[in-house]
Formats: sequence, structure tokens, C-alpha cells
Amino acid sequence: MKKSLISLILLCVVLGIRAQDLRFKDGKFKIVQFTDLHYKLGNPASKQATDCMYEVVKAENPDLIVLTGDVIYAKPGDACLQQILNVLTDLKRPFCYLLGNHDPEQGIAVGKLYDQAAQNSFCVQPKRDGNVLDYAVPIKSGDGAKTAAVLYCMDTHAYCKMEDVGLYQWLSFDQIGRYRDWSAAFTKQNGGKPLPALMFMHYPLPEYDQAVTSNQVPLYGIRLEKNCSPCLNSGMFTALKEGGDVMGVFCGHDHDNDYSTMYYQVLLAYGRFSGGNTEYNHLRNGARIIVLYEDQRKLDTYIRERGGRVLCPTTYPDSYTKDDWKKRNGTR
Repeated sequence: MKKSLISLILLCVVLGIRAQDLRFKDGKFKIVQFTDLHYKLGNPASKQATDCMYEVVKAENPDLIVLTGDVIYAKPGDACLQQILNVLTDLKRPFCYLLGNHDPEQGIAVGKLYDQAAQNSFCVQPKRDGNVLDYAVPIKSGDGAKTAAVLYCMDTHAYCKMEDVGLYQWLSFDQIGRYRDWSAAFTKQNGGKPLPALMFMHYPLPEYDQAVTSNQVPLYGIRLEKNCSPCLNSGMFTALKEGGDVMGVFCGHDHDNDYSTMYYQVLLAYGRFSGGNTEYNHLRNGARIIVLYEDQRKLDTYIRERGGRVLCPTTYPDSYTKDDWKKRNGTR
């Protein structure tokens, strides 16, 4: 009884945010994922990042922009972030912001950066609840009568403080529990059927490494560096598999990766590096595009480069599933 009440309260909080204005249009909902802008205040190379934002949004006309971390790369962080927020205000598109490992290094507390973004009139993330930087963004049906899909946005923190482990921090058990509560509440509201959902974060989950070595499904896109995941696996992938709602996980962090593949029926995908020459990169900057379909466990996704090229268009799950070769009329 107590857990049901907590789940209901969590759901009410989620549904009460400005994201209630997000809804499917003509059966579709389009997301542009920008990642690793690495924007430096006063650095001419950062114009490549903002030019990318303007060009991609003009070409795609998205319903939502998701920033998956490492947005700012210079002090003072608040002034740096404000430049990106000014661009988002100019673009007049709903957006939400996740921090990466470099955002907290710019002299401004992570909570203040979150609050600064949340105060923007186009930002759909909720007001911060204490130190929690995770949030869920519901998407309404076309008629606005119900929640038709949900986006889980998870904070991947910065660096691990255990000296004998090091590297990047893993998602905590509290965060996994938070996702479980959200997922259960949305499923209950939907009559016991999991809603189509996506999860966004900065670091790739450890399962990204396992997926690329399984050799059981296609991999679309480019992999020019090893996946830089946390060293320890706290179990978020297992939780979302048990939840049954998340169709795909989308991350950034590794600038030379932009691929997508599937692992145990869950899409694991990178965004395309969106920044300029303020950090390492060997791919033309751009963005990942994701198109959800109302009342379907289906999505389209592709990379749009600055300059106009569209790369690796795929449909989940069909593009990632082996067909029955015995039923084919000849070879492909």
C-alpha cells in the first residue's frame, strides 16, 4: 500500500511539469539529440556547435531537443551555459538538459546549472527536487487525453571516487529504484501495459560493450573508439528490461562513436558529436534524430550531419532483427 502511494505521488509530480504540453502530432513525435557541444565562451571554434544547432533544427523541425551532456567547457559555467540557452530561446523549441562529466568542472554547482536551464521558458524539465537531477518527461497522445510515451532522463554524475576503481561513476541504486517507481506508475496508469519509453544519459551503459561483441545483430554507424562506460555495472539495463517499457537508450560522451545496435531487444545508440573543434572529434558534427510513433513500440532513427547528409536511417525493431531466410524468395 505504501509503495503504491509513493508511486502515485511520483507520477503526479511527473505529470505536473511543463512537459504536459508535449504531444504527438499526426501520429509522430520527433526528437533531436545534441551531445557534447563542449561550448567555450569566447572561442571562435564554438560557433561550429551553435551553427550545427541552428542548421539541424531548421532542417528537422523537432518537437523536442534533448541535450545529453558536456554542453559547456569553460568557466564561468553559468555564463557559458547562458550562451547555449540563448540559442535554444532563439530556436523556440522545447528542450531538456542532462549534465555530462565536464559540465560540473566549470565552477558552478550542478544544481545551479540544472536550475538555470529549468528557468528557461522553453525548458520542459521539472523544477529540481533536492539533489536529484533525474527526471521523466511524459508525452501526451495527439488528442491530449492520455500519456502516450515517456522519456527517462538520467544523470550519470561525473567521476568515481573509489580509488581502487576510478574512471566514471555508475548509476546508483537510488536512481535505479527511481526509474522502477516511475515505470511502475506509468504502467499502472496505462492499465498494466508498459508505455513506449526511451532513456537518455551521458555515459554509455556497460552493456554497450557487450552488445558490440555479441555479433548477433547489425551495427549501423561508426565506432572509432572504445566505449567509455563506468567500470562497474549497477544494473540499470536489467531494471529497464524488467520494466518492459524502454525501447532504446541514447547517450553521448564518446565523440568518435555514433552507432546504433540492439541488445536483448533494446536499442543502444550514440548521438553524433555536435560540438566544434574545442575537443577531439573525427566525425563531422551533427545530431541524432529519433521519431516515435503513437501507440506503437516502434521508432525511426538516423544521423543528420551539418551540411545536410542523412546517414544510417533505421527502424526499430525491424532493422535490427534477423529475418527468416527460409521464407525469402532467393537471396537479398
